[in-house]
Amino acid sequence: MDHCKDVIEELTRQNTRMAIIQQIAKRINVEMSYEDIIDEVAAPLRSVLPYDLLSFCLIENDQLIIKSGVPKGQIILDVGCVLDNYNSAPWRAILDKRCFLRQDIRNDTHKYQEDDDLREFGINSAIMAPLFVNNQVIGALNFGSKKTYAYSENDFIFVQQLADQLAVCINNSRLFGELLKSEREWEETFKAVPDRLFLIDRSYNILRSNSQDSIKKADVDFKCYEIFACIGEQCQLCPAVKAFQTGKASVGEFTHTGTKNIYSVSAYPFYNEKNELYSVAVYVSNVTGRRKMEAQLFQSAKLAAIGEMAAGVAHELNSPLTAIIGNAGLILRNASLGDKHIKLLEDIKSCGQRSKRIIQNLLTFSRQDSYSFAQVSINTIVESSLYLVSYQIEKNKITIKKDLNPRIPLIIGSKQQLEQVVINFLLNARDALEGLADGRIEISTDVREDMEAGGTVVETKVADNGRGISESIIDQIFTPFFTTKEKTRGTGLGLSVSLGIAQTHGGRIEVASEVDRGSVFYLIIPV
Repeated sequence: MDHCKDVIEELTRQNTRMAIIQQIAKRINVEMSYEDIIDEVAAPLRSVLPYDLLSFCLIENDQLIIKSGVPKGQIILDVGCVLDNYNSAPWRAILDKRCFLRQDIRNDTHKYQEDDDLREFGINSAIMAPLFVNNQVIGALNFGSKKTYAYSENDFIFVQQLADQLAVCINNSRLFGELLKSEREWEETFKAVPDRLFLIDRSYNILRSNSQDSIKKADVDFKCYEIFACIGEQCQLCPAVKAFQTGKASVGEFTHTGTKNIYSVSAYPFYNEKNELYSVAVYVSNVTGRRKMEAQLFQSAKLAAIGEMAAGVAHELNSPLTAIIGNAGLILRNASLGDKHIKLLEDIKSCGQRSKRIIQNLLTFSRQDSYSFAQVSINTIVESSLYLVSYQIEKNKITIKKDLNPRIPLIIGSKQQLEQVVINFLLNARDALEGLADGRIEISTDVREDMEAGGTVVETKVADNGRGISESIIDQIFTPFFTTKEKTRGTGLGLSVSLGIAQTHGGRIEVASEVDRGSVFYLIIPV
């Protein structure tokens, strides 16, 4: 009878223990701190497992650190205490991957790091169980009693079962804490961005915005185009619109209608788990100051180019002016106006108009650009650029071959800025051919798909068969003030300014060159 009674009592105790484990698992949630978890465990366990010291420790950066325990506020083995990995009982349980039982610590032949502290607290027996998560040990659960031989084999099994359940709860709490920390860091970073950063849905509603002021204080009830463009309608040229249409990142610039400030806009699409585009992150930066500085560089480079063009323009004007003066003289000597004289008058008119166009193009080019973007044709830009500098090139006995794709789509850009890039390419090609026989410059335009740009681009190519660029300096040619020309021939700003213009248009410049074979420059602008 006594044996049966003992068996029944043991089964009852085991059932009670299992019920306590289930109760603890239900009461612990991911939002609990380590202190809250140990509090949930401590009270129910006293009725089924004797202990005077309870703690758990976790592995962090190869160190075992006590995270929580009872009694609270103890000096020994308190929260934050680091246990050596070579001589501590919890580490032994972790390394052996099974419970480690110490029944008589005071008389144990092996001394562990924590033994002096345990003896000072009066702990004479202890049991340590590894905390497993997905077959990985993340720490240890530790019990200590002031009694010797306080724990039995059944306690051994129960503690491991409890540790297995607590390991999941503790790991979930740790992961949730890391998630909260990551979210806080992201939120702080999001708010610390000095420019405007916001998230919009497909209806262009602002879902979220950082706290910085950009154009106007944003509110989630507003459409993005109501806040930032102040026009109350969708901006079809906005990168956010393009990002929704193409599903790819897009960049661009716009001028605010009220303040006239220039803003750089970058849009990045967000996809859900079904790979569906559901929102776009938009980054808006005020680049007015930067563009003003670039304008000064552009103007400096223009002045240098104008100096070179002046001589060419003077020669270009000589021919029509000679015709005007000569034909006018002939008309004055002959009062009768026959067919011949009518033809001379037509020559006068034609040459006068040509002179007017040359002067007008020069004035347009030399006037500082206001950075207004509009739909432009790259073919028209190439034609007007050639009109300005073809004489300077051809007088050096250099042949110009032109191949313009008539199906080139329009792009959004600044005509004057893009002309400056093309003219710079042409003048550099001319300089590379100076003094060489059979010099050739080929200029062409085309449209193609470009992986780097993530869509359709318009490409302008200027190639020459000149001296080429040495491999040792080709990476420096876009550096401001770097030049291989004589001081009177260049400022070293041409290519650096051209690169800035290309980037302002969301494009790039590429170059390929071989010494004594020639160079090819590409201006690539997205459509």
